[in-house]
Amino acid sequence: MSKFSWENEWRLQELREESFLVKHVMDKTTKWMKLAQKKMPDTLQNTLESGFNKAFVMVFEKGAVLIEKTYNKDRQESMFKENEKVLDSQEFNAKSVKKFERQAKRTIYKNLAITSVEGIGMGLAGVGIPDIPIFVSVLLKSIYEIAISYGFSYTSEKEKLFILKIIETALKSGDFLRKKNEEVDKLIERYYKEEIIPEQVEETDEFVVELQIMRQIDRSAEALSRELLYGKFVQGMTFVGVIGGTADFTCLKRVTDYAALKYKRRFLLRQIPEID
Repeated sequence: MSKFSWENEWRLQELREESFLVKHVMDKTTKWMKLAQKKMPDTLQNTLESGFNKAFVMVFEKGAVLIEKTYNKDRQESMFKENEKVLDSQEFNAKSVKKFERQAKRTIYKNLAITSVEGIGMGLAGVGIPDIPIFVSVLLKSIYEIAISYGFSYTSEKEKLFILKIIETALKSGDFLRKKNEEVDKLIERYYKEEIIPEQVEETDEFVVELQIMRQIDRSAEALSRELLYGKFVQGMTFVGVIGGTADFTCLKRVTDYAALKYKRRFLLRQIPEID
């Protein structure tokens, strides 16, 4: 494997991640959001946060199997293995890596189309809050498929924690975004060491991970509720709701773009060339 090619790909990856951080460093409040803010009830934030919290708990406890029925998991895994064979059979280069990227991007585009129809459809019907479980299911489905595209599982407790951190971090802005991004990178480094050189990493107690997940569910639910706050309020208004319905699309794109970056980072770490 070419060290030069890997280092070039790693530098490109860091540039892409920096581009995401720069793009989302500032909060953007549109005119319709400002209008909704004036009319929105104070209790909506808590209602949304509670709804997302319950949806995460429900999906993590018994929803993964149901979500897997909405896409062909075996085919996705088979595609990854085919791409992996190509990578193993030739020198590491940008062309071979792009095969994994394309698989992840196809997943993102497909699920963006689903949430666009769902969000705008609910908006036309004047439905806002009730679509939260649907949105969370599509969100997690999207991340699951991205994970598979890069050869990672999503069922273990530590992977659930990673997914929740991705969701929260992607929706932050300013210094908070950079701080949370550093935390995600440290977690990626830890997972890499646990996989490659476990003797150098102290094993994390499962009970501790469960507690971390419970706390992270609260943080991720809060991040989602803040991001979709105005959209869900407007989405509940018939006809006008189509504007709010687009908030689901924007939120999903932001999270999946970030998820694709971080799973690719983990993937590239696995490909570090051995030093002779």
